[in-house]
Amino acid sequence: MKHTVALLLLAGAVFAPARAQEKRPKEGTEATIRSLIEIENKWVSALTKSDTVTLDAIFADAYVETEEHGQRSDKQSVLSVLKSGDLKMESIKLSDLKVYDYGDAAVVTGSSAQVGNFKGQSVAPKIIFTDTFIKRKGKWLAVASHRSEVQ
Repeated sequence: MKHTVALLLLAGAVFAPARAQEKRPKEGTEATIRSLIEIENKWVSALTKSDTVTLDAIFADAYVETEEHGQRSDKQSVLSVLKSGDLKMESIKLSDLKVYDYGDAAVVTGSSAQVGNFKGQSVAPKIIFTDTFIKRKGKWLAVASHRSEVQ
């Protein structure tokens, strides 16, 4: 019995790291990278144009955004802010984009230099962000986004 328990523990110790490595993100495949960078570019273009139709297509219905000050918003709230004119983005320049592919899920990280205002107050001039996507019926949809201001 002692040998059986020891053998099971040894097998667990050997195979657990192998299973953990399978779940680690990998740099995205070329097709995934191209698709998601294209979506990120459409996203920022839509923000500068207050194009809620394009953003509606990019965001999943359950999309959640966490902005620089910790405020959370759902898809409809984000679209409403753009429709109201409270958020006006003049320019957004993406950099340092990395895509991590998990199959039917992916994460994009990056930086952004931006000029704009929210209710008359300047937005953070530089942020870092993490956008999470899922693939549904062959289409990538943003399900979550988190931004932090760079000081």
